[in-house]
Amino acid sequence: KTDAGLYTCDIGTDVAKSKVSVQEKPTEVTKKLEDKTSPAGQDISLSCELSKADINIRWYKDGKAIRKSQKYELQQEGTRATLIIHDSTVKDS
Repeated sequence: KTDAGLYTCDIGTDVAKSKVSVQEKPTEVTKKLEDKTSPAGQDISLSCELSKADINIRWYKDGKAIRKSQKYELQQEGTRATLIIHDSTVKDS
């Protein structure tokens, strides 16, 4: 994006101008979530990798948003986003 701007070619007797705009590539998931199986009572960790760091991540279970709580821990470091489900139960399936 820092390359965007007005570029000029000046030969003294004539000038050519070009306006350059650069669009950022959209963020992509570069490493997808993996299916997990765990005995009840254990913590379960799900993580994915993104093509860019510090992107706003939202986690969902069955279409409902997951919020940080004693049950759910949401972490994000660089390009890695992690959801930790504490003290898993059958209802977490």
